[in-house]
Amino acid sequence: MEERKEEREAEIQEHGPEHWFSKWERQCLAEAEQNDPNEEETEQSQQKLWHLFQNSATAVAQLYKDRVCQQQGLSLWVPFQNAATAVTNLYKESMEAHQRSYDLGIQRGYQRRNKEVIAWVKKRRRTIRREDLISFLCGKVPPPRTARAPTRVAMVSASRPSPPETDSSVETDLQPFREAIALHG
Repeated sequence: MEERKEEREAEIQEHGPEHWFSKWERQCLAEAEQNDPNEEETEQSQQKLWHLFQNSATAVAQLYKDRVCQQQGLSLWVPFQNAATAVTNLYKESMEAHQRSYDLGIQRGYQRRNKEVIAWVKKRRRTIRREDLISFLCGKVPPPRTARAPTRVAMVSASRPSPPETDSSVETDLQPFREAIALHG
């Protein structure tokens, strides 16, 4: 009895969406799921900025402290150069870190989009209608699907007078059903 149950479960899993894809498609999907930006690089960048900030603060504090020494005849030129260099390095590195984080944000956005599209594709049939893809990417409900040629019933009903109910109220009532059929049909 349990053997049959396991066989049925194996058969169900055998026909699941993950088996609809070719070997190449499964490899691509696995690579897409594994590509995550390196968070270690972000940590190193933060540590470098903190170190440069400490150097800048120390150099500016030294410049402030050495102004007392100027009264004794020492030049402030070297402490000023050190402070200016430290602040310049901090500025340059922070601009580079800002650009790296901006690029990383774009990369993560693309990855999130790709993962969402892949998850959506895994739920769908082998072909995707253009309207469905556009509506998914835009976050909107796809337009209702219409038949290419009017059916015989539609042509007959068009020649008959309309019932007392207004067409717009019927259309409004049927719209959710049409959208549901459009999503699954």
